[in-house]
Amino acid sequence: MKLHRPLLAVLFALVFVSGFTFSAEAQVAVYAGFSGAPVSGSGATGSAFGPMFGLYAQSGRYISLGGDVRGSFLTRNGFNYFTGAAGPRVSIKPPILPFRPYVEGLVGVASLKDGNGSSSSTKLNYQVLGGIDATILPHIDWRVIEFGYSAVSGNSVNAKIFSTGLVLRL
Repeated sequence: MKLHRPLLAVLFALVFVSGFTFSAEAQVAVYAGFSGAPVSGSGATGSAFGPMFGLYAQSGRYISLGGDVRGSFLTRNGFNYFTGAAGPRVSIKPPILPFRPYVEGLVGVASLKDGNGSSSSTKLNYQVLGGIDATILPHIDWRVIEFGYSAVSGNSVNAKIFSTGLVLRL
């Protein structure tokens, strides 16, 4: 009988959460911003800066589930770290408050060029991201802060990316 209690607790939690996520509208948004990152690993040291942009779609009222597709272009003094990735997104919209915290896990590709006259290489890329969007107008959010860890498979290059920007919810 002790096994039934955890199962009932999980079932109750799923019913409770699904009441929030299924009672809401779908949402699509485009965003753009500026990123800066300390980059480290094989031949890559120092900081790099550049634009990032993307598109996400999600549904849910208080807890939203969806997906994100994005690209980022970090560069400095001949060093390039360009990524394109997609993956799941979870965000929370607390009632009344104009903030939307979110987390994402993305997989894609990265193009690397170390700036020493070498050719670029394309590798598997993975990213873990989290941030906070704040509503400033009815369909416009300010991406107050986003932190992302981006790494390249089979290479020691990684970046801890800080971003800010605007989100247009369609």
